[in-house]
Amino acid sequence: MGTQVLSDRRGLTLIEVMVSLVILTGVLLGMASFAVRFMRATTTSDTRTVAVNLAEQRISEIRSSPNYSGLEANYAGTEAAITGFTGYTRVTTIVRTGGPRPTYTNDYKTVTVSVTGPGLTQPIRKTVVVAVP
Repeated sequence: MGTQVLSDRRGLTLIEVMVSLVILTGVLLGMASFAVRFMRATTTSDTRTVAVNLAEQRISEIRSSPNYSGLEANYAGTEAAITGFTGYTRVTTIVRTGGPRPTYTNDYKTVTVSVTGPGLTQPIRKTVVVAVP
């Protein structure tokens, strides 16, 4: 009765504990990697959303402008510092096609707004055609 058989022992051996720690470590590292990728994706998504909103804001301003002939003077160019949006740059280009009637049959302007921001690999571009009123 004083002797104990090995199969009657309770608990875990050192090898079993080490194997379970290795498995747990692998799972935790995988979860940490996922969390980092998720945070990067969220940050990039937020940056893209801000850039799209800045482009749409500029296009909305141009479309609502009553001064068709002065669009280039008022809106074309580069904004390196946009109030409230540090690190974003907005470039507005306006290309006129045709000219005033009766000389030309077409008179419209193609407006392209390109916004770059921190962390964006490619600029966000929005284009709209504005015709003479």
